[in-house]
Amino acid sequence: MTQRNIVLVTYDSLRADHCGHLGYDRDTTPHLDRMAADGMAFPNAIAPASRTNPSMAGTFTGEPMVARARVADPSHSRRHLARHGTLAEELSAQGYTTGAFNPNAYASRHYGFDRGFDHFEDFLFSTEWYQEIFQNHLSESTLYTLVRNFRNYLRREEAFKTWDRYIDQIEEWVTSQSEPFFLWIFSLDTHFPHLTPQEHRKWSSLFQQYYYNWRCNQLIDEMEPDLSEKEIQKIIDIYDDSIRFGDVLLYELQERLAEYDPVFIAFGDHGEAFGERDIYGHFYPSLYEENVHVPLVASEPLECDGDPSRPISLTQIPKIVKHFTDQETRPQLGTWTVATDYDGRNDRNLIAVRTKNTKQIASWKNGELTSTETYALDGQIEGTPLSEDSELHDTLRPIVQRRYNHEAEILSIRSSVTEFV
Repeated sequence: MTQRNIVLVTYDSLRADHCGHLGYDRDTTPHLDRMAADGMAFPNAIAPASRTNPSMAGTFTGEPMVARARVADPSHSRRHLARHGTLAEELSAQGYTTGAFNPNAYASRHYGFDRGFDHFEDFLFSTEWYQEIFQNHLSESTLYTLVRNFRNYLRREEAFKTWDRYIDQIEEWVTSQSEPFFLWIFSLDTHFPHLTPQEHRKWSSLFQQYYYNWRCNQLIDEMEPDLSEKEIQKIIDIYDDSIRFGDVLLYELQERLAEYDPVFIAFGDHGEAFGERDIYGHFYPSLYEENVHVPLVASEPLECDGDPSRPISLTQIPKIVKHFTDQETRPQLGTWTVATDYDGRNDRNLIAVRTKNTKQIASWKNGELTSTETYALDGQIEGTPLSEDSELHDTLRPIVQRRYNHEAEILSIRSSVTEFV
């Protein structure tokens, strides 16, 4: 059996309800939509967490990451990736040449994501001076953050690095490698700041792009941001332009790599909030649909254990990839899936259980259940919570509790082992 070449494309902060094939009324994702029509789309794909580091750690291992500390601490994802092994490591063991092009700092080698890759370009640490700036930024130094962001803006690095600045490197790498290959590209084009070239802007002007990126920057550390309806729409406009630009990356990859006949798999690592619940962005954990419901599309149909319209976690991506390498592995789609995250600002654990049409979100603090919200999903995001007396609330509650108990047990065992060692 011939092993297929695989191209995995991750889009940062890409909401499901801003994609055409999932019902959006703007033409933001024509190439992704075409891929969905020709291949297979999973309309109820859920990120395992609402931020890049825990979401991608779960996606690359097939196991949700359980941690109770700041996302900036690299030890947690490093340990998780080492303990469970990564998709790249598994494919490398099967004879694949593996490469990654990833300007996202929170999925960089600093966090352990280079495991299993023969070539891993994260565009970081070109000098010892910059490595010091980066590490001090992660230590929440405001001065170092300003220096880092200014440096990156001038050089178009990290969050400011658009796909058109490194796609030639991707093509050069592919043409110089033996087959089969596994290629991972992490596009930051859909992440704030939304820096869309003029020829790709459809809903915003240059002035609006810079002004509303500046407004977004003001909102990063705010809870309950003061935003007018006009401001929200303008922020959505620059976001949608960035999606449209990011979508062109998919087209360019398909054109440039056509002779290698790869299977493409594209998805969002998490979503983005626009004030739906007085939160902007994804900088603080939130398991509502706007932050965890994402697109997931394969360029070719595949056999699944379950209806593709059922909820599926991104932790099934390793099985989707392996399906195209062995034709036997199948992703599993059950009646529900889970998302989990830790809110360090409020020191609480968040867990959500998502079925096709329902959802429950619960939070715990100091081991005590502090809130439970149950929803009958109406459209793309949650509406008004149902009463705690509802039958649906009672149906989902045991599933959420079991997940919390499971995570508490993992943390307890981990703590005991650490103390013993």
